[in-house]
Amino acid sequence: MLLLRATPAFAAAVSVAPTQVGREAVALLAERASDADPEVRAAVAAAWGELGNRAAISLLKRALQDANPDVRVAAAYSLHLLGDVQGLTALIDETKAAKSGPAASPAEELRRMARDASRARATIKLGEAGDAGREALKAALADPAGEVRDAAAVALGRLGLGDCAQFLEALKDPDEGVRASAAKSLGLIGRDGLELLKKALTADASAAVRAQAATALASFKRDPGCVGLLVAALKDKSGRVRLAALRALARREEAEATSALKALLAKSPPPEPALIATAALAARGEEADLELPELTLGQQDPELRALAVSALASSGKPRARELLIKTMREDADARVRVQAAAALVAGLRRAEPSR
Repeated sequence: MLLLRATPAFAAAVSVAPTQVGREAVALLAERASDADPEVRAAVAAAWGELGNRAAISLLKRALQDANPDVRVAAAYSLHLLGDVQGLTALIDETKAAKSGPAASPAEELRRMARDASRARATIKLGEAGDAGREALKAALADPAGEVRDAAAVALGRLGLGDCAQFLEALKDPDEGVRASAAKSLGLIGRDGLELLKKALTADASAAVRAQAATALASFKRDPGCVGLLVAALKDKSGRVRLAALRALARREEAEATSALKALLAKSPPPEPALIATAALAARGEEADLELPELTLGQQDPELRALAVSALASSGKPRARELLIKTMREDADARVRVQAAAALVAGLRRAEPSR
């Protein structure tokens, strides 16, 4: 594990944060950059870029040496967001295959598969960096790993530089795993296959495919007809599909989507869908009841507590800020504390008067 320590320049930047809470939140992020859990380190690395904190550049460059590839990718992308050219170079490096011979044992094969999966995630992230990664993405189309090749095709498609033919064809495959993967890819691109995805949501026999199709329809913002299908999918026999449809509606901004979220909350649903709907409504400026997020913070499930933090982060109410501070200081899970700290810093930045 890579241990990070705040540099003098970084400490100085922390000391001039606008409030004591801001200083405390940034200090917690700096401290958790050396957490034993790679998920926590990756969350911290991602937060620096999202928050636009250039004082963290030196820490991010050190995080490029982390033993965990997801931490390195998060650090590289944050560096790119902060305008440091080393970020793009590091992202490209993370997509490349290491030279190795054939796997000699099942354990080595599993390690190779894990490396390929991490390279595929890096390839998708490289696509998010924009046109600067175009040549590396084109090269990745010839990668020995199919997972990386597919990721490169998705990334190029999102940039308008590739075609979706392989995914459109795969959506008709007899294997439900192939169809589900194709639906996911088409959703990530968000350009072609709209009618096929609508059909998959309403008629595919596989819940996995219907769920991925629901998720994909969130990306087709120019087609308001998607919303009605997603609302109908809230009644799907599969809980997985219902949850995917709800998450997709949370990403849609149409009045029909807002009404569906309010209608769901009026039925007193279980905590997870209720928190998703609450966060979405708060994010679009609707009145949101904070009682459920507050109660959820006392639950044992850290995933539910993370959803509660998302709901609080979307609210501008003073009580939401108080609960975020309490969570940052007291939650038992470092991931949740990091999430709360990042939300507090983001809220302070939004409150700053424009210069």
